[in-house]
Amino acid sequence: MVAVRGRALMACAVVLASFVVAGCSVVKGSGLPPTQPPTPTIVAPRTQASHKPATDCAHSTVPLPTASEIDGVQLTLSTDPSGTSLLVKNTGGLLVVVIPDANFSSHLVAAPFANPQDQASRAALIAVNNSGGKLPGIPPYVPRTQVIKVPPQWSVCALTGDVKQTASVRYLQVKAPSAQYFITKALADQLIVRNGTSSNETRPALIRCAKTTLSVLKKFPKLSDIQVYVEILSPRYPCRAGYQALLRDDVHATEQLEAAVIERLGRAPRLLANSQLSTLTARP
Repeated sequence: MVAVRGRALMACAVVLASFVVAGCSVVKGSGLPPTQPPTPTIVAPRTQASHKPATDCAHSTVPLPTASEIDGVQLTLSTDPSGTSLLVKNTGGLLVVVIPDANFSSHLVAAPFANPQDQASRAALIAVNNSGGKLPGIPPYVPRTQVIKVPPQWSVCALTGDVKQTASVRYLQVKAPSAQYFITKALADQLIVRNGTSSNETRPALIRCAKTTLSVLKKFPKLSDIQVYVEILSPRYPCRAGYQALLRDDVHATEQLEAAVIERLGRAPRLLANSQLSTLTARP
């Protein structure tokens, strides 16, 4: 009797095993759940359309090749995953002027997080921006608010607002603004950093010196760089009277300031002739 029962149990085990191997469902009451085939997972490829257009350049961390086609100019570029932003940082020695691309598919906005924060740098750029003067090489139809002067270590941001458009800009190097920034920055370092004069107090004097720079360059186009700077600081021009008044007409303090400024300007990058417009794009 025991042998017969053992043979019966073994036969049931063989039958159940044959169901599992064959992939058949187990009969009701067997105690085993029915098997279900796995559901395939479909992963959609990432496309540019899945991105939103950038609203600033805070996330423009994707590096692009450095732009250095123009003599004396080096620009470090980065974009965001959508390619709708372009952060242009001036890592060279000369000031550049940046404008939108030829189709105006991009517009320029400030990038304060990527700019110098010290008062001297900011005061110098404000003076250059308020000095007037026409910039050669800039098409007349470009709005003034979209003509951005970018000194060394400063940045500007270009945005398209459209995922179908890649951010791009045009830029060129202009001699006069570079000279203006060099001299106003050297003066601001002495007046603000060393003498403790506020940026508001120095602003009229720095603007006067930026305007004097334009006059001297126009009057003496063949002077060497250092001769230009010495001429700007000479008593023949209103620049000197501006910063001398801030020093309360102290002759000794004025001479010390001028010596420090000239020494600094003697180490400034060499001024170069104006360049032609070149294009930058957020495409790798």
